[in-house]
Amino acid sequence: MASPSPAIARPGAYRALDLLWQDKFATAAALFLGLLVIVVIVGPPLSSDAATRPNLGLRNTPPFSFEHGFVYVFGGDALGRSILARLIVAGRVTLTIAGLAVLAALVVGTLIGLAAGFARGWISDVIMRLTDIVMGFPSLLLAIVILYMFDPGIFNLVLVLAITRLPVYIRTTRAEVLEVRERLFVSAATVMGASPLRIVLRHVLPMVVPTLLTIATVEFALVMLAESGLSFLGIGIQPPEVSWGLMVAQGRAYLGSAWWLAFFPGLAIMLTTLSLNLLSSWLRVAMDPTQRWRLEARPKVGQ
Repeated sequence: MASPSPAIARPGAYRALDLLWQDKFATAAALFLGLLVIVVIVGPPLSSDAATRPNLGLRNTPPFSFEHGFVYVFGGDALGRSILARLIVAGRVTLTIAGLAVLAALVVGTLIGLAAGFARGWISDVIMRLTDIVMGFPSLLLAIVILYMFDPGIFNLVLVLAITRLPVYIRTTRAEVLEVRERLFVSAATVMGASPLRIVLRHVLPMVVPTLLTIATVEFALVMLAESGLSFLGIGIQPPEVSWGLMVAQGRAYLGSAWWLAFFPGLAIMLTTLSLNLLSSWLRVAMDPTQRWRLEARPKVGQ
């Protein structure tokens, strides 16, 4: 009898790594995102001085020159500050805002969606009508209106972005719960006397989490683009704080003479968004038992 595939035989984290390795684009995306997270965690304390201290003697220093040290490999901005150092500091701000907004929307939206899907009657109807009202407004336009009325600080930015993404998680969770609660194992748990809270947390929620994690990966990229867009328009992150979107906005006045001021933060946004989308595509396949064979059936390198 043929031995089982290593991707099937290995449990837990080993199996996940095997499945990830089968998709080389997803592997590259995961490595890039992992490296990015490490850099934005470790880098700002080491590079904050170069990111904030003006040096007019290095104003608009061109990139790819090691004459002034590695910290100026991506050049200097209009005040002589290191573009690389500012990218690292701005990356922490951008990823933190996007991560907090997605986490808040995921947790709150999942809880509301569970209530809407498992409850019956007016509770579900009220939740869904309120969700429809929020979805009736374009998310970016809603964020612009709210931030224009209030202080465009980090807390308000996270709150607004989370609110605009809530309907996605509420509607997805409700749809999943409506399907899962009709399955036989849920009926068996009900007959055995399990409480509604136990049924939701023990039997329904684990079935919904894989779909929500896949959506959250895509939403992270969308929220990051929204934050960058708001900062570019001047109603997001405000100086002296800096984000990738704000760096692009500050560099657009120098596109003719110092293109690198806007190019490198734009490249960082593009590469991060692309990596998140590649990783979400892999997650969608890896977490779906009916699609996972597409990864498990791929031949190993060297076979």
